[in-house]
Amino acid sequence: MTTPASTDLLAHPGLIPPPVAPGATEGLAWLRGNVARFASGEPHRRRRAQAADLLHGMDTEQLRERAAELARGIVAAGPVDIMECIARDVPVRVLAEAMGLASVEIAAVRAVAAGYLSGEATAQSDAGVERLVAACGGVHDEPTAARIGLLVQACEATAALIGNTLAARSSVAAQLHDDPPVKATVRVAVAEVGTMHLRPGDQVRIELSGDTAFGAGPHACPGRDQAIAIAAGVCDALRDARLQTEPVEYAPLPNLRIPTRLEATP
Repeated sequence: MTTPASTDLLAHPGLIPPPVAPGATEGLAWLRGNVARFASGEPHRRRRAQAADLLHGMDTEQLRERAAELARGIVAAGPVDIMECIARDVPVRVLAEAMGLASVEIAAVRAVAAGYLSGEATAQSDAGVERLVAACGGVHDEPTAARIGLLVQACEATAALIGNTLAARSSVAAQLHDDPPVKATVRVAVAEVGTMHLRPGDQVRIELSGDTAFGAGPHACPGRDQAIAIAAGVCDALRDARLQTEPVEYAPLPNLRIPTRLEATP
């Protein structure tokens, strides 16, 4: 069932993210079971506060400048695929540095991001989680999951925002308003929702656009300002690069609009 974007639905106490099975001690299942993204109630509030604390001390202007610096350095070296070499890697690198995790392996973050939302674990995603746990100190706890979760959630969505902005020759703000990268989110009813004729167990797809580009309600993305700053820094750095944006092909994903390739030369 699909409905237009609605802050009321996103904030409705009877609608929660699809829960994950508890009890996993490692790998992707452990990560999904210990981040705020898939939790509700007190576990969600506690874990969200941990992520918010990590983000709170970040200077968005410094994030923007660092993202621009990294992007300029990469494109100056010669022709590159922005999506492969910049759009995914730079946001993760900038956030990792801001959290004191400069040695984080970007390939591990990308491997985890590939199955993070779906929960479809692979040997690569499970191994990636364990490498990231090691980089964060080696302890499987909620603070470690919060750090990894921020990196993973920044990977694909921020890459999509960067790629779409460049492909449209737009600004980050305009792109978010007109065509945000994340198209929808899913909620599960835990009580009757009369306005939607939902019963406990029913799922609803809630479309995101405009003011709800980063969600709304208790599960609104806590890293909105940081993501915008990093994306804007990358796009600013590539403003003078020669972009091959036509034709643009997009990955066949149900909830994310992301170019598969964008070529740039200095």
